[in-house]
Amino acid sequence: MDRKTVALGIAAAAAVGAALTVTLVGRSSSPKHKAVASYITDVDQIQQQMKAQLTTTVKAYRDFASGSTPAKTLVPELAQAERTLRGLQHRIVALPAPAVAKHLRVLLIRLTSSEVSTAHEVGKLAAFSPQYAALLKQAKTAGTALSKALAAVKPPQAHKIRGTKKQVKKAQAAFTAAATAAAAQQADAVDAYDAKIARVQHRLRKLHPPAVLTPAYRTQLQTLKASQVAGAALAKELRKKNRSRVAVFGRKFTLAARIAGSVSAQKAQIAAIKAYNHRVRAIGTLQGDIQQELARLQQLTG
Repeated sequence: MDRKTVALGIAAAAAVGAALTVTLVGRSSSPKHKAVASYITDVDQIQQQMKAQLTTTVKAYRDFASGSTPAKTLVPELAQAERTLRGLQHRIVALPAPAVAKHLRVLLIRLTSSEVSTAHEVGKLAAFSPQYAALLKQAKTAGTALSKALAAVKPPQAHKIRGTKKQVKKAQAAFTAAATAAAAQQADAVDAYDAKIARVQHRLRKLHPPAVLTPAYRTQLQTLKASQVAGAALAKELRKKNRSRVAVFGRKFTLAARIAGSVSAQKAQIAAIKAYNHRVRAIGTLQGDIQQELARLQQLTG
């Protein structure tokens, strides 16, 4: 997703009123032009009255675009920015327009509505992302710890046994005991991993993702749940006397961890990002529509 596109798209409305005024001031003194000019002046006055707030709003989105402002500072800034844009929206909605400027008013309302909607999503994104990233890091750390724990286990290697029957029997018993102990160590490591993953899942479920990250969020939950279930099954198999199917369950455990990287998961996330960028760019489209409507109003006579 493009942070700069978001910031520029939302902040651009701060100049709408001034742009409208420049477009029509000094034209014909016909009743229609006077009515439109009066409406545009009222729109401009609203934004002039909110100039300080809108300037702060622009700064908040520039901070977001830079990616260098810490979340504890950025999240309150964006929350205030959203409130400012909602205030602007409410005042634009409450401002009556002459019949000739009805469509212009509709476009301005759509513009501010789109900005408020995107501002809300950006605020959720800024609040969600640091917590989400931290939890994914915990899951990754748990995976690394599991790999190290499993690598530290040294199962006995099968080899030919020579000697008397008693010696062979004793060696076989020792081998079985060592293999069982190694398998138990592996099962313990998997159980420890599952416990960590369960805690990550619990914390993840308390988060509220923005639309743009919902597919990735759901995929991560699915991956962690599948890994936990597969891990529990693998640990159970490792503790059995007959461990002939451990490889099968180990394969399932490995595949469960790969769900997040599947093609379908990637496609869903890419689609969400494209939809997000489309929503942001729609702000620019609306601004273009407003300019076209101004051009049409400019041609009014009498």
